[in-house]
Amino acid sequence: MPKPLSFKDFLVVDYAPGMGEYINYQAAKRKKQQGAGSNAEYASYQPEGEKIEEALTHAQRIKKRQMMKKMKGRIKIGRLRALKRTPTMDVIKRRAKKKARLLMLKKLTRGKSKQDMSFAMRQSYEKKLDKMKPRLDRIARRLIPDVRKADRERKKAASAAKNK
Repeated sequence: MPKPLSFKDFLVVDYAPGMGEYINYQAAKRKKQQGAGSNAEYASYQPEGEKIEEALTHAQRIKKRQMMKKMKGRIKIGRLRALKRTPTMDVIKRRAKKKARLLMLKKLTRGKSKQDMSFAMRQSYEKKLDKMKPRLDRIARRLIPDVRKADRERKKAASAAKNK
């Protein structure tokens, strides 16, 4: 039996001020489903670690571009610091996965560059790659030694250039 509704259930207020429209929508939807019973509160539960990956709209893309322009300097400094550090196993695995995705994309597009494609085309190829996850994971596991070796060589070349 569903719990009785309270006065607060009928208030139309932002779920959390400053949160995105989609988050507020999901919260309202969850609240509505709680009255439906049968553990509906867990039906749309999204763990904190997982993010919903959806294609950006044109307006969102423009806003993201503006934000990245502001963050450009910080990102550059962070990248330079990260290059000096020895990568952890998580970082190596992430790089290997990225490399595996790029290899598979090159295979699917017959060598066509990602930058030469339209957003819609990229989106369709990304969906295809998402369906190939187990295959990409196997390829990534095989690429881990190569990624490690490339990092060691990059550091060696950087230290050699510094010592000259």
